Amino acid sequence: MATDRALEILRFRGELPRQKQNRLIFLAADYDAVSRLRDQVRSVLAWQSIVDDSREMRLNLDQFQLKQANQSLTAASEALGRMVRETYKWILSPMQEPVPGKGVSEIRWEYFPINAGAPNMAAEILRVLKENEILITEWAPVHLAKLLKDWFWKDAPEAGALDVWQKTCAYLYMPRLKDDTVYKLAIEAGSESRDFFGLAQGKEGDQYIGFTFGKRTGVFLDNSLLLVEPAAAAAFEAQKQAAQRTALQPEPGPGGFVREDPPGGGGYGGGTVPPVPPAPPAQPAGKKHFYGSIDLDPVRAKLQFNNLVDEVIGNFTVKPGVRVKIAIEIEAETDAGFDDSLQRAVKENCNALKFKTAEFEE
Repeated sequence: MATDRALEILRFRGELPRQKQNRLIFLAADYDAVSRLRDQVRSVLAWQSIVDDSREMRLNLDQFQLKQANQSLTAASEALGRMVRETYKWILSPMQEPVPGKGVSEIRWEYFPINAGAPNMAAEILRVLKENEILITEWAPVHLAKLLKDWFWKDAPEAGALDVWQKTCAYLYMPRLKDDTVYKLAIEAGSESRDFFGLAQGKEGDQYIGFTFGKRTGVFLDNSLLLVEPAAAAAFEAQKQAAQRTALQPEPGPGGFVREDPPGGGGYGGGTVPPVPPAPPAQPAGKKHFYGSIDLDPVRAKLQFNNLVDEVIGNFTVKPGVRVKIAIEIEAETDAGFDDSLQRAVKENCNALKFKTAEFEE
């Protein structure tokens, strides 16, 4: 049966176990049409053999007979194309379901027919996959948050975003997303709400690095990006705000008041007065131009640039009428000299990324 062969392909990639099982969907033949398809293949091969033998002078045909053979080959080939579409009309989708207290179920198969008469077979397959929710092309952040709660936040309050994506590609009981763009868009949409998760670019001890919560953030899907459980994100944000308030609050004097000694020691007789909030500073004249430069660590450049986008560039891009220009300069040098393969790879990548200049020098 088709499912037996499909299961073998699903479990193994050559001699090695297949890791990304949830990226596979199968197209299978209708059993009743297979014999007719085989007969049509034999007919095409027979007419092709006659035409080839005639062209190579192994078979002596006159012009009329050769024309008939070519016409028969064309007709048989066209019929074969139609018959292939009529035969391969079943989508087989493997899946598993979580079983409370028992892990996950055995692999089972779902069957969906496709319209053999559709003008575009690829578009028809995609339509069936989307309509039956076999393939997800748009994903709401609420579903991502539920997936994180069910499978990833049980042992820790944060999960690696790249690890989550790789596991959705591997396990049949997880949602089957079309590509990582669908996943990243769900993260970006969920990042502007405090209901789903917070984001961080890493963790040192109990401190999150590059932490954002309730603020839309661009996503770079790498090993550093973390999806933080909302309660933990709210607690960490409150901790940060409390630390900032403590750092800004003046140290109290006796009696809990701020001591204020006027010039010359008079006025209040050296007494104490309640703290008075400072007067707001005078507003300077509006500045119309900003320029900034920074050196990035080549190892941590991706993380640092992501922080720059969130903390600096984002302040400009959200303001209407602000024109932002970003230029990147890259310098690399070595006493040993760059080998030809590295130079070729760098130049090809620079051309693909449309660098204005990209040259190696002596």
